[in-house]
Amino acid sequence: MPDDSSRGTRLFAGGCLCAVVIGGIVFAAVCLLLSVAVTGFFDRPAEPAGKPPGTAEATRHYLESYATDGALTAKEIAFAARGGRWDRETGDTALRITVTYPQDGAGCYVFTVPLPLDTHTRVALPRQGEGCGTPAR
Repeated sequence: MPDDSSRGTRLFAGGCLCAVVIGGIVFAAVCLLLSVAVTGFFDRPAEPAGKPPGTAEATRHYLESYATDGALTAKEIAFAARGGRWDRETGDTALRITVTYPQDGAGCYVFTVPLPLDTHTRVALPRQGEGCGTPAR
């Protein structure tokens, strides 16, 4: 009768190899699922450090911060407006962003962002209702 000890060793080695391959496939699948899940977090613009108080001041701060990359996207403006209704008008020398905050009665603000947008862009905090016609209530 032939010696069956080599057969048992081969079965053990083959089982270990299958376990490693299956473990690698499971690991790769988990990594793929995590990468898909995590990319949803990067769709939102990054918040600048230190949240300033006040809705209009926060909007000014975020607009100024997001303008440093040379563009203000609709997503960035909407995030900066913090739930307020907003509108954008582009001129030759400036970008005019009107934001109305109906939820807290803070009113209407017009932010003028000078062009071109870069790291030196500064946005002044306007007075409530300045340039809006009648302030929103």
